[in-house]
Amino acid sequence: MPNKFGLKDFITILLLLAVAVSVWLGMVQSDRRWSKLQDTELRQDELGAQLGQINQRLDAIANDLESGIVVTGNANGMSSTPAATASWARPGVEIVGTGAWDFTTDPTTQAGYTEGGVFTEIFEGQPSKITPYLYADVYGRRVVDFVSESLGWYDPIELTMRGRLAEAWQYDPDGYWLRVKIRDRARFSNGDPVTAEDVRWTYDDFLFNEQIEAERFRSVYNAIDRIDVISDKVVEFHFLEPRFDNLQQAFGFKILPKNVYEPWLESPATFNQSTGLIVGSGPFRLDRVDADNQWTPPNDIMLVRNEQYWGPKTPLAGYRYTTIADSLTRLTAYENNTGDMMRPTGEQFIAKRDDPDFRENSLARQWYNMRGGYSFIAWQCGPRNGERLTPFADKRVRQAMTMLIDRDRLRREISKNLARPATGPFLSSTPQANPEIDPWPYDVDRGLALLNEAGWSDTDADGILENERGDEFRFEITFGAGSASTLQFCEFLRAELAKVGVVMELRPIDWSVLQDKLNRRDFDAITFAWSASAPENDPNQIWHSNSIENQGDNFIQWASEDADRLIELGRATLDVDERMKVWHELHAVFHEEQPYTFLSELPWMRFTRQRVQNMQEYPSGLEPYEYWISAETLPVRP
Repeated sequence: MPNKFGLKDFITILLLLAVAVSVWLGMVQSDRRWSKLQDTELRQDELGAQLGQINQRLDAIANDLESGIVVTGNANGMSSTPAATASWARPGVEIVGTGAWDFTTDPTTQAGYTEGGVFTEIFEGQPSKITPYLYADVYGRRVVDFVSESLGWYDPIELTMRGRLAEAWQYDPDGYWLRVKIRDRARFSNGDPVTAEDVRWTYDDFLFNEQIEAERFRSVYNAIDRIDVISDKVVEFHFLEPRFDNLQQAFGFKILPKNVYEPWLESPATFNQSTGLIVGSGPFRLDRVDADNQWTPPNDIMLVRNEQYWGPKTPLAGYRYTTIADSLTRLTAYENNTGDMMRPTGEQFIAKRDDPDFRENSLARQWYNMRGGYSFIAWQCGPRNGERLTPFADKRVRQAMTMLIDRDRLRREISKNLARPATGPFLSSTPQANPEIDPWPYDVDRGLALLNEAGWSDTDADGILENERGDEFRFEITFGAGSASTLQFCEFLRAELAKVGVVMELRPIDWSVLQDKLNRRDFDAITFAWSASAPENDPNQIWHSNSIENQGDNFIQWASEDADRLIELGRATLDVDERMKVWHELHAVFHEEQPYTFLSELPWMRFTRQRVQNMQEYPSGLEPYEYWISAETLPVRP
């Protein structure tokens, strides 16, 4: 019997279609509700993060009020006045504070803000140690700066002293003492509170423990006579004499947790060999701290967010350092998405800054800041390795070497005109620099005349200078391996000196063993760069004769009575204008003596990934704890 499509069948189909449409509409509505729910949860998370920041700031303000501090201006600047005499303070002396420790540029208020992700920086030199006060290079310092904190440091914009672990302080108008109130909330990454005893112990029992190999830091932090513990959160510094950098000295050294480090110091010799024992109160912590299983080179250094941090927490989940010494390999790795930031050579910077393909994912940054430095050739003025004097013990030879080097050409061809001429250790952008001093000229004839005056001439017509004993003028220049621009510079210099009868041999060495060379004074000449860490440079660490002994940073063993006198006078001169006059006179001594051939003042140059947000080019440099990583970008390869 044939099937017939009747009214009943039609009604059934309509009902089924109605049910299907109803289900579909329900699903659409559910999706909308789910999307709205996700948006609501996201907004709740963002509001929660902002509320957490607000609560931290309110707690800090409450602590300020309890301590007698009223912030009257920008909390990032030193703009507070005493509300009343606080219980911790000396009566009758002004209380100074800088308000809550906070972001300079708050990332949490920026559009698209997210938390998480690991930032990777590519080092060009391999640190040998990152243990506080045992490290010996800028790479170790960068790591320690993220993990450990001092009582205060310079505001990133104003470059005025700003309290960090210090909530408030009183400074003797005559310059002999400083009383500091430590923030109640400050704590180390293991949860222990930061106390006045930690401050005293770090200085007295750690830094100035003669069995600890920290002489270069002892030569810096030597203005303090004693430290008194007034109470659990109040410490008082007493200074040997009024000095311009007393506040910087007391606020500058990193505070270590006594309970953690004291057991490690039971065997100073063993501790001196440590490479990765770093615990502090900073926004990051080392991912693993184990005396029996330490970080060692050449492994990557991995920092993670310090969840115990008492201040505003960094948005980053972690910060990784990896080292690639060769400049070409480093750029290739960066472009292959291996890192978020690297320091390019001048040639690389010029090649990439206007490249549209490069700029699609990266930025080429260049600016001068407080942490900028200068490149140089350091001449060994004392006996090499305690055995023999080099030709550079004679001031006339050092002057001649400077005039035999075409430094302008080097800046044009190697630095690509990205650097400024240097005339001494005081950067031209600072008032310390003597504006009346011009660079030594490139003058081959005058340089040869000085060498002849110092007893060097080609007496046997073999094309090489000799002295009266018949010793040929040969020397070795030591430099860190892996930098194409440094190798290019040294090869250029070797060829130029050969034209005038000076034989220069190249000695590239791994950066990790460079410090040992410096400690043993085992070189004729050496080239690298110094970077600054403060707006006003204290010359004592590198240039005073008291920094020659005990592996101090006067590794060229240059001793000048005039320089020693002016360094001591400048440090003791509190009036800024008068102190600048002293530094100008000292600058003239450096210029005349040429213990270094000062090459170039160096801007900061960085390649950075555009996925990293809130990278501000501050007068202080960079503040990585403010970075955050866009969620819309691909992660960097581990």
